[in-house]
Amino acid sequence: MTEERKEEIRVEAKRRLDLWLENSTFEKMSFYGSYIKFQIALGLYSGYPDESLEEWMNKKDFGVGFITVEELFSDEYNNMLKNELFLPLLQDWDDTRV
Repeated sequence: MTEERKEEIRVEAKRRLDLWLENSTFEKMSFYGSYIKFQIALGLYSGYPDESLEEWMNKKDFGVGFITVEELFSDEYNNMLKNELFLPLLQDWDDTRV
């Protein structure tokens, strides 16, 4: 994966995450801290399931995928998504629960 493509994915993931956090919570988005649910909520691979779209979700923003299956299963993608976006939010959420 090129550095340019990684940056495109990073920007899109952050954009979708920001939309989630403006309208909901990390807890709801990730179903209480699940990395898999976090990925599904961002909808980067196949979009967010139509039947589950929240009222505030725009099909343009969440109804279409952004990455390929190869990117989805790449270490580069998972390391970026997990380390840069998911784990910091999980840590903040854990800190508020103590």
